[in-house]
Amino acid sequence: MRAGVYSLALERLYAERQQAVIRLLLAVTTSVVLAKFYFDQPPITEEPLKITAHQVVVVICLLMGYSLVMCALVYWKPGQLRIINAVSSFVEVLLITYLVYATAATGIPFHLWYIFYVVTVATRYGWQYSVFALSGSIVCFTIVACSAPATYGTNVPAVLGFTGFLLILAFLFGRISEKQLSYQSSLAVVNELRGELAGLASAREIIEHLLMRTQQLLNAERVFFLPAKRYAETGEGEGLFPCGADPAVIATFRDDAGIWNVDEILREQRPLYSNRLGKDDTFPARVRERLALRNLAAAPMMVRAVPVGVVYAANRRDRPLNNSDLQLLDLIATQAAPVIENALLWERLREAAASEERLRIARDLHDNFLQNLTAIQFYLERCKLLISKGSFDRTAELVERIHQVATRSLAEVRAYLSELRLMGPEPGRLKQAIERLVKDAAERGGFQVDLDLALPEEPMPSEVALAGFQIARELLNNAAAHSQANRVAVRASITDGSLVIEVADDGIGFDVARVRAEKASEGHLGLVGVEERARQYGGVFILESQPGAGTKAIARIPVPAVQQ
Repeated sequence: MRAGVYSLALERLYAERQQAVIRLLLAVTTSVVLAKFYFDQPPITEEPLKITAHQVVVVICLLMGYSLVMCALVYWKPGQLRIINAVSSFVEVLLITYLVYATAATGIPFHLWYIFYVVTVATRYGWQYSVFALSGSIVCFTIVACSAPATYGTNVPAVLGFTGFLLILAFLFGRISEKQLSYQSSLAVVNELRGELAGLASAREIIEHLLMRTQQLLNAERVFFLPAKRYAETGEGEGLFPCGADPAVIATFRDDAGIWNVDEILREQRPLYSNRLGKDDTFPARVRERLALRNLAAAPMMVRAVPVGVVYAANRRDRPLNNSDLQLLDLIATQAAPVIENALLWERLREAAASEERLRIARDLHDNFLQNLTAIQFYLERCKLLISKGSFDRTAELVERIHQVATRSLAEVRAYLSELRLMGPEPGRLKQAIERLVKDAAERGGFQVDLDLALPEEPMPSEVALAGFQIARELLNNAAAHSQANRVAVRASITDGSLVIEVADDGIGFDVARVRAEKASEGHLGLVGVEERARQYGGVFILESQPGAGTKAIARIPVPAVQQ
């Protein structure tokens, strides 16, 4: 199977190359048969030759030369394929006619070459041009039959039968090829559209671009999208929302449109279209009058039997929507549905990551700042009590303690705000950011640190610096909170084109599978978040730990080359 992106031009080129090989094989077979017939003829003294050596040489040279030239052109001049096909469509019928005329006395059915010619033109251009090929073949064959020896001229039924066979062949191959070319053209357009959609960030942008391009491709007056009911119908919150439709249209195709309802189309999982809505009983009369639509098409959008929504195309003018339009709309819906679903999944992952970050900030505020404020409140209440008793010496001591707690709290707040500002660290300051994280974690966890930061001074992509900082912060927070380690090794470097962050401790360790499952069920997704963040940027996360044997975590994130 050929690899790479589907291309209609390449598909046609491969088809022409196959036909060139078949043409060459037919030419070789014809040459062999003709040569054998010539040598098998009786001597000229007994009866006249049915074909002369000169005719044999000319026919073989013309036939083989033409076939070899066509092979060479379609393989070595693919950029000129349209011109090559147009010229060969005129030259080939004349060459076949000469072959049939020159060999008419032999009785060999070389007129079957016309079949190959008609099929070739039909597969190139479809039914319309196959009629011209058929007409040219019949005219040429009739001329040969009337002017050549009695082999054809006296066998009128054979001539009529052959021309009738050509007619049927041209019709069948023409219609099949026309449908195939239409489908291939639609598939090429839809693949290009899918590439455009994949480059957009949000589901809303994808749907808006999808509707705009669909309207252009179908030349439709109106194209709109309605989501499955599992998504919200308002403009707030996450999920999919109607696009290109006003509230009246939304209500109509939710409840009043019969088999055209969103739920019905998604349940049947098949596209619909009608060019006579005014007389179509499947479309309720009250809806026809209200919307004044002349024709309508709809295609379901499904991903592995999960409904996404329905895309509709409609006209109020006379321009009809045909079966090809419905086929194209169905292809668009089929290709766009996974792109929309992936965008929704990405949005949900980002929301989950943001929620986890908010939970982490809340935990930090509770564990640090709230405790300090509680201590200050406690000391102030003691001061009020001592002042009421006239014990000013003890009051001064408590005020000093309040000052110490407030000073420490202010420093922690400033450090924490600095850390929050560093959610998008400068590309060249990742080293300093990790150093501060290590210092803070060592103070909270009470362990010694072996620090090895072999990071370059030149800037790295900001998204890589952000991911590296967030991963290092989470791993160090886990070490400080849970490891009970005496020593922690922290290493960061650029190795083999990737940012490698390693945190290893000699602490109590844990059962990785069990703890991750427990934490996830409780809503604590720290390690899961680290793994997802690494994968988000095309990296990997490795976690090794055993009870009593410490923990080792390694994250690798590819570093794209910085554009100069």
